[in-house]
Amino acid sequence: MSESAQTIAETVEAIADGRLTARQWTEHCLDQIESHEAIGAWSFIDRERALERADAMDWLRKDGSAFGSLHGCPVGLKDIIEVKGMPHRCGSQLMGEVSESNAALVDALEAAGAVILGKTETTEFAAMHPARTKNPHSLEHSPGGSSAGSAAAVAAGEVPIAIGSQTNGSVIRPASYCGVYGMKPSAGIISRTGVFEQSPTLDQMGVFAASLADIATVVDVLSIHDSRDPHSIAAPRPACVDGFLSDPPIEPNFAIMTLPYSNLQSHACTEGFREVAEALEGRVEVLEAPPVFDQLIEAQRTIHLKEAAAAFETMGLYGNDQLSDTLKAMLADGKAYSEDQYQEALGIKQSLDEFFRNFFEDFDAILSPSAAGEAPLLSEGHTGSPIFCTVWTLAGLPTLNLPILQGENGLPIGLQMIGRYKDDARLLRTANWFMTHLFEEGED
Repeated sequence: MSESAQTIAETVEAIADGRLTARQWTEHCLDQIESHEAIGAWSFIDRERALERADAMDWLRKDGSAFGSLHGCPVGLKDIIEVKGMPHRCGSQLMGEVSESNAALVDALEAAGAVILGKTETTEFAAMHPARTKNPHSLEHSPGGSSAGSAAAVAAGEVPIAIGSQTNGSVIRPASYCGVYGMKPSAGIISRTGVFEQSPTLDQMGVFAASLADIATVVDVLSIHDSRDPHSIAAPRPACVDGFLSDPPIEPNFAIMTLPYSNLQSHACTEGFREVAEALEGRVEVLEAPPVFDQLIEAQRTIHLKEAAAAFETMGLYGNDQLSDTLKAMLADGKAYSEDQYQEALGIKQSLDEFFRNFFEDFDAILSPSAAGEAPLLSEGHTGSPIFCTVWTLAGLPTLNLPILQGENGLPIGLQMIGRYKDDARLLRTANWFMTHLFEEGED
């Protein structure tokens, strides 16, 4: 690519100024994908369609037409997201029909000028059975799940942004393992219409990118109300780019909660997290998690698996012999939960929502590890534990992975920052202050 730029906004500006073309940007990404074939981040690439779209964006520039914030920007989409004319595989041999329409978020991306390159690999039906994708930092390690391909594609420099989803930890954990920025916005910010549904209560969309600025740009593009999605927020949306670019009125305060599973952290994760807290120089308060937190992991599991079992029954796939043993066991567990257990779990979720309603009056954000430590080896046969994401996903809070820590083997470990529901712009403002305070000021 002839023009080097750090952010999407800068690259789009280069296209507007004639220093770069959308076709050059797209060809660069397609070449990177071809050269990194061993990573296996993609399940489907439509090179011809992508280049035609890039040429169309270049024609709009020559015509003097309006520019979108993603004009000419190549994008990868987790293969549970429908794209008209592309196979919809969901990481399973049981799927693969060509989609007849776009998911709502695809329409939003293209309306902003994006170039869809294709579909990124996901675990089987976005569940727990590993995909073929490898971690770009070490091909012997997992990229995480279920948004494996999306995280790996961004980490390998194959695409500037990719879209994933999270029902438990499937955006933040892969972002942590692959060493990229990741955001799961507040539940209801990004439409799920046209996305494979596993758990209507918990499914949430997310973004992977190479910078916080790019995260803010893409979330603003995707932040649209969609009346077809019952969880879509019918209210003015947070302005994430404006939030990211603004200065906090006062220096932020952070909370660290002593969680029941903190003993699962690796030594490197614990030490790195401690060093971050010390660097914040008294702007951190350590709090005991309330008693309800002891019930949250099981509550999330009950809701998730009960709804997943119902979804697979509706599709006629429950008990199908071609499902992996991993998924079969997960669905069987879900079907075993009673309706009373399910309703009790929903009640616990409601209590959690009420707890966090007032929590952020005293704190700008909560800090937590994104994962227990480095990515596990592929030979271990799993994608790592999502437990450090479970509570925040259950509450629908906006969360960010900041790729700033390192494990014993030199692999990435992320720090997770959690914000108030529907206050995604404030979270990005806080994260930008945090990164500047910890790193740029530390270089003086």
